[in-house]
Amino acid sequence: MTRFKIDTTFINREREMAELRNYLEGRPNSILFLYGPKSSGKTTLMYRLFEEMEAEKGYEINFLNLRKILLTSYDDFIDAFFKSSSAENGLKTGTRRQYSLFGLFKLDAFTEKMLKKRQEDPFLIMEREFQRLIKKGIQPVVIIDEFHKLDGLYLPDKQKRLMVELMNFFVAMTKESHLCHVIIASSDAFFIEQVYVDSKLRKTSEFMKLDYLEKKDAFVWLQDIKKYNQVQEYTLDEKQIKIIWKTVGGSAWEIYYILGKLFQYSLTAIVSKIKREKVAMIADWTFDNEARNCLLRHFRKQPIRKLTELAGTGKAILGQAVRDNILYYDPVDGIYGIQGKSLEWGIKGYFEETETDILVAKNARLFK
Repeated sequence: MTRFKIDTTFINREREMAELRNYLEGRPNSILFLYGPKSSGKTTLMYRLFEEMEAEKGYEINFLNLRKILLTSYDDFIDAFFKSSSAENGLKTGTRRQYSLFGLFKLDAFTEKMLKKRQEDPFLIMEREFQRLIKKGIQPVVIIDEFHKLDGLYLPDKQKRLMVELMNFFVAMTKESHLCHVIIASSDAFFIEQVYVDSKLRKTSEFMKLDYLEKKDAFVWLQDIKKYNQVQEYTLDEKQIKIIWKTVGGSAWEIYYILGKLFQYSLTAIVSKIKREKVAMIADWTFDNEARNCLLRHFRKQPIRKLTELAGTGKAILGQAVRDNILYYDPVDGIYGIQGKSLEWGIKGYFEETETDILVAKNARLFK
């Protein structure tokens, strides 16, 4: 087995795992939406849940990560949700093949043909399979990561949005029929907001926020990277740990990035590069756009703002900032925040550079 210089780790998400298990151990009655800032660990948490529970005989865990899949049409949706386990083995058309949704739903060749011809309803196929599992004493669970990627797709008649119809189907499977647990994760908080303000969906859904690691958890991790990441070549002292925390906070992905770079570069060089990149990112996003500059000035000294504090800022530009991973939105608390500690440095550095450039230009005019 290949030994890597650094391994990934899963740091103290016991509370979140317990909350997810508590949801799954109850009777299906609602959709659970998992949301939070980018790189807060939503996908990692879903994989860990999947790994821990797939071996349990009472559950059938079905996990689909839409981040890995190109979705531009209804046919892409069918191909993503219905996969052939035996087609890869070279079986010819006409043989009895096994198809599955998330590795779950098994269809014979005839049903597959009808589905491809759009003479079979995929929602009915799912429901029948849920019913079959329940009769066997098995609780089906559907987990979809990056669900918002289905937005913009329509059913074949072009009249109904696929995402809306699929959401209605999941409501029927949870709240009404109590057949299946459904967990939906998304980094697009504006999508979550649409769900949250929809009165029907709000009454049939639960919302769980996954935030960045807390300081104490990040410090426990960094104080023993040999244990958590199998790093043998170096250790971190308290000063270095504080610098990492001050630079990227509890963003697990960025912490892991720094640890990987430390094999080759100094911490000072890595931190400097991260900050320069974030300043450049903000400069690019705000270039020749005063509305965007005005929006980010609200966050220069305060990384979190209530929606009421952003009066006069259009929802369109707020939505774009969220989609571009500049800001995140918490629909439950009604707040906007900067996407991570490193981006706080980017916004701060950008406005400092801007003010310096303005001052230099002003002095140059004075001494002409």
